[in-house]
Amino acid sequence: MTTSRVRAAPLLDREVRIETDRESLTDALERSEERFQLLAHRVGLGVYRVSLEGRLIEVNPALVRMLGYARESELLALDVQRDLFVDFLDYERLRLRLAHGAIERVAARWKRKDGAPVTVRLSLRPVSDGRGGIAFHDGVAEDVTERVRHQESLRRTERMAALGATLAGVAHELNNPLAAILGFAQLLLKKGVDAEARLALETIDHEASRAGKIVRDLLTLARKREVERRVRLDLNDVVGYIVRTRRYALETHGVRCLTTFGDNLPAVIGDRTQLEQIILNLLNNAEAAIRAARDDGGRVYIRTRGEGLSAVLEIEDDGVGVPDEVRERIWDPFWTTKGVGAGTGLGLAVVRDIVVGHGGEIAVERGTALDGARGARFIVRLPGVCGHGPDASELLAEAASRALDVLVVDPDAQSANFLTAFLASRGHAALAASDIDYAVRLANHLPFDAVICDAGIAGGASLAAFRSASGCRSARFIVAAGDPASTARLPLPLPAATALVMRPYDLEELRVLLED
Repeated sequence: MTTSRVRAAPLLDREVRIETDRESLTDALERSEERFQLLAHRVGLGVYRVSLEGRLIEVNPALVRMLGYARESELLALDVQRDLFVDFLDYERLRLRLAHGAIERVAARWKRKDGAPVTVRLSLRPVSDGRGGIAFHDGVAEDVTERVRHQESLRRTERMAALGATLAGVAHELNNPLAAILGFAQLLLKKGVDAEARLALETIDHEASRAGKIVRDLLTLARKREVERRVRLDLNDVVGYIVRTRRYALETHGVRCLTTFGDNLPAVIGDRTQLEQIILNLLNNAEAAIRAARDDGGRVYIRTRGEGLSAVLEIEDDGVGVPDEVRERIWDPFWTTKGVGAGTGLGLAVVRDIVVGHGGEIAVERGTALDGARGARFIVRLPGVCGHGPDASELLAEAASRALDVLVVDPDAQSANFLTAFLASRGHAALAASDIDYAVRLANHLPFDAVICDAGIAGGASLAAFRSASGCRSARFIVAAGDPASTARLPLPLPAATALVMRPYDLEELRVLLED
């Protein structure tokens, strides 16, 4: 063997080893590819392979379905950063982490073909190119949208529980002074006053009423159990009433109301005032959205329909719409997109609370029938009834109009003074007591036609003590509550001839309860 052949032998052996390694690597890659394809098509998770340039190389059918596409080829044509990620910062964070190796179960927000966001949990690992570099990345995507939504719902419930206690305390402190301010302003307005004084009183009345509405909204959110006058209602009738009362005001701002009432809706059992508040708040929200979108007005579509055993209300506008990223936040108390002073952020929170309290559900979607405008569509579903419930008229007992003897039991002097002044203006005689012992002594010696009692005093055995008093055995009782905590000790259901009212007082409601 020549010297040259001896020297060439190691080179030949090295080339053979390199070729063998290359063949082994190729075989390994092919086997890896086969395993990838087999796994990708069998698992229910979204499996994909993405190039270093951000182009999808392989996707499995589960990922295609998850993102709402019809064919794999549609996904393969996408740019991952531009077309999949809602927030490009999510993409950049993932890319930086991948530079340091595999990542496991990192949350990101992708978007479906229709633009709807989907929350995914991603795991990715780099795949070597056999030369010390990276050929591509293999990834797994798990759709956790519903799980995240459920967790957020639990967190919201916890926040609301903590917030409710605070709201109840604040509302209680505001209610009594508001009741006195509003009540005396209304009494003075009924008397003859000059134009300047009337303007001042009307301003006081208007602003106190506005503050009272905010307090009632706070109480609605804070209240853990509702004591309501639930009756059998025709949803079309309730909606029609609110539309008739609001149509003129809306049209003066260029907002047209277009209604479509369905036939054969099931009746609903509910509190009419609260259902009216749902519709009113949603109409106000639609008007604000339209005015934020343009100066020349817009349209609101109001539709009702029956859906199985449910009565459905839809209110759709062609306003600014609800961006996907804030869709879940709109139900949070005090969260608002309006400017400072333009909104309290309670309207939709109250709507949701009332709907849920009636056993229903509410959702918001993009507008669908408004000539391409963005808009929003709120859908309220309320459980219907097939049997017979009490009509509203059946709940009002008839009584002769006459002067009444009324006992007012209230530890708050301002509230008691207002009630006695109001009763006197109606021609009734009133006595006030600030504690239960004195009130019962009065009731044992004097006959009363009615008792207006603070809910904090009426709890426990107090109502029973009043009932046993000789002067109150045939009296009607009105229990006045300023916050949910004060109703916690009341016996439920309330005894016959007993009504519950909330402060600040609605004078017309008091009149009806006392005199009708």
